[in-house]
Amino acid sequence: MRCWEPGLRDIIVVIRRRGTLLPAKFSLFFKISLVKWQPEIIMLNVKDQKARGETSLNNSRLFSRIALKYDFLNHLLSLNIDKRWRRKLVKCAGVKPGDSILDVCTGTGDIAIRFAQSDGVGGIVGIDQSEEMLSIARRKTKRNGFEGKIKLLKGDALNLPFDDGSFGIISIGFGLRNLADHKKGISEMVRVLKDGGRLAILEFSPPQGLIFGMVYRLYLNIIIPTVAGIISGSASAYRYLPTSIANFLEPEEIMKLMEAEGLKKLYSKRLTGGIAYIHRGEK
Repeated sequence: MRCWEPGLRDIIVVIRRRGTLLPAKFSLFFKISLVKWQPEIIMLNVKDQKARGETSLNNSRLFSRIALKYDFLNHLLSLNIDKRWRRKLVKCAGVKPGDSILDVCTGTGDIAIRFAQSDGVGGIVGIDQSEEMLSIARRKTKRNGFEGKIKLLKGDALNLPFDDGSFGIISIGFGLRNLADHKKGISEMVRVLKDGGRLAILEFSPPQGLIFGMVYRLYLNIIIPTVAGIISGSASAYRYLPTSIANFLEPEEIMKLMEAEGLKKLYSKRLTGGIAYIHRGEK
């Protein structure tokens, strides 16, 4: 199937059943499915993106371009739901007194700051490949009075610069799907996790359900890239978002990867109609 870049006027509906595509022109760009049909927005240039071999470094450059507007757009476009998700992630991690914490793909430091607000927490390290995002994180930690409690480092999630068994808790929020190798990313986090430590993953997932799924995908594929592109000046960064979600693992597949790395007491929590999930496991 040929891929193209649609504008708001370039609208197509495609109905798929058992692999058959039936194109028809309508006023919205999404698939409709009934009964056994699965509703989902067409993802643009998915095969092309895979062929180009998107890497963590490429994603780092992408996020660096939108760093200054990243927090504002996250909160605006999620209607502040993302804040609640991060609070739930920290709660699910089960912080114990003295726990050392690593936040992978820390970005602008929101999750690291949430952990710093927990009672009795030990040292916190946030690591990210984007220096621009880390620069904002440093300002935020200083503004919140956690400059001495949170250490921010530039580094690769696929080659974490820490010894085996270094941390009691490892978190990653909306970063796993951006890694070039999901399996290796989880393997690295488990490697530096202490015995008895907890890995907590917060990540997007395409929601199930006909009506809610279609509305969400319309919002994700059309509204977010348009609004965010105008505000951030980088529409391509927000066109990447729906593509990355479409290409990402199912929640069950993430749990299987965690289990394969030897994690026990696996737990998965569905958030906001399945838009996002928290996955937790213990070493």
